[in-house]
Amino acid sequence: MAATRLVTAACGAASLAILLAACSGSSSSKSPTGGAVKGASKSTFQIGTAHSSVGNVNWYGDYRPPISLDPLALADYPEETVIPNLCEPLLRVGPNYAITPGLATATDYTDATHLKLTIRSGVKFWDGTPMTATDVAYSLNRNLDPKVASNYAANYQRVSSIVANNPTTVTITFKQPTTEFNAVLATLSGAVVEKAFTTKAGRAFGSPQKGVMCTGPFTYGSFDGTSKLVMNKNPNYWDSAHAPHASSFTFLYPADPSALANAFTSGKVDGGFNVPSGLLSTLKSSTTGQTYVGAAGSTPENVDLLIAKDTGTLSDVRVRQALSMVIDRAGIAKTVYNNTADPLYRLSGPGVWGYAKPTFQAAYTPITDNLDAAKKLIAQAGAAGKSVTLGYPTGDAQSTQITTVIQQAGDSIGLRMKIQGLPNQQYGSLFADAKARKPFDAFLTKSYVELPEPLFQDSLLGGTGGDNNFSGYSNGTVDAALNKAWATTDPTARATLLITAEKELAKDLPAIPIVQPRSTVYLSSKLAGATLSFSFMASPWAAAVGGR
Repeated sequence: MAATRLVTAACGAASLAILLAACSGSSSSKSPTGGAVKGASKSTFQIGTAHSSVGNVNWYGDYRPPISLDPLALADYPEETVIPNLCEPLLRVGPNYAITPGLATATDYTDATHLKLTIRSGVKFWDGTPMTATDVAYSLNRNLDPKVASNYAANYQRVSSIVANNPTTVTITFKQPTTEFNAVLATLSGAVVEKAFTTKAGRAFGSPQKGVMCTGPFTYGSFDGTSKLVMNKNPNYWDSAHAPHASSFTFLYPADPSALANAFTSGKVDGGFNVPSGLLSTLKSSTTGQTYVGAAGSTPENVDLLIAKDTGTLSDVRVRQALSMVIDRAGIAKTVYNNTADPLYRLSGPGVWGYAKPTFQAAYTPITDNLDAAKKLIAQAGAAGKSVTLGYPTGDAQSTQITTVIQQAGDSIGLRMKIQGLPNQQYGSLFADAKARKPFDAFLTKSYVELPEPLFQDSLLGGTGGDNNFSGYSNGTVDAALNKAWATTDPTARATLLITAEKELAKDLPAIPIVQPRSTVYLSSKLAGATLSFSFMASPWAAAVGGR
């Protein structure tokens, strides 16, 4: 399933010195115990610790090959699985979501609208060119350039300027008080690219032919654009404590689930994230490795039904409420996801509660199935017999099953539900082209934020101008709460503001939450060190993978 995202704050860290209690768990050096499908405890963020070097590691690169290796070009699973290992962000995200120094050694708010970045000295790009503040400022400013069309541009709307003051200092100036920007810098929007290489490459930057020029623990090797991408160990990596154990990583993109299952069980592919739930039963008998499943809330992912426009049957909030009432979330989690997902009742569920969890939990009310009440809402809206067209990606079996369940739910309350599958490229256009969305009332997607911060999940789906707010939904109460949350450092106070917004979003449903998937990782019995959290989407995770 194609995914869309907005960056997040790691456990609400307002500065490198502030890491909240929810981030304090340490990574486990011991693999979770149990059967072939492992259940991880909430404190288990990593599958063992690598103790030896290995040669090449073959890794499942997700449902399709990357479209571009430019860190800003497209944010989806295939891109974010690979790119952080090549083009690392300014700040580093650990398996437990803690933010620590990286290419930036310090970030200091000199006041509410100015953030000073201290850039690490002695770092070199793969070609031997020293990294300077000029490269950093250039990289960050690309998020502000409409010609670049950064997928993270929405997160820079509060930024007025980014300037290199000297070779080791960059200052970010904000239009409004902002205390949550460190997390933005810890994702690919904060990845550093070499200015000279990037400007010379032009539109070819990130293509298979040109590649990228960055500072990460792996260098760009080759990419055939369709089935195989290779990255090699950077022998001159600046951080010797986190140097790669593997000499190279080869990302492979099997054509279908059966091919992937065969690749895992035969040992041809050593590991992968986002293991399709339909393969779990098959992989139980694998003799080459095993599947690990995270606990409830182990990813900040949503499976949502996005409202596609401000017209049509679903433009009436009563129809959205009625449809939401009769979707069998528990059944989807159990049957479609093979118990590797949990019902989702708010747009920000347990997987994004990186702080103040008791506060969020107290306000997290399950959606009660109520067929009679749903039918009454449909009657009040005069929507009985009206058509609703849902889009979904045909290349994903889970999406097909979920959309079918939603179709049946809509039919049960008198709607005329039509589902239409789209190939990947056509489905992807729904996120960029209003004309492509016009035939649809809604479409299924997996939305995510890289790190657990509900502020950004709520902004993504329900804030005015949010990247996944395709219906044009705007609510003054929501926007006011989100704006205040941006400048609120106290976690409980920020949570209280967000709950105010989420109550409105739960009523108005600019998107309908369905389930929250858990982390699923397959790993060869010969290897250790893979993260069992969503941190791989923002960090050079592959460097930690090596021999047991």
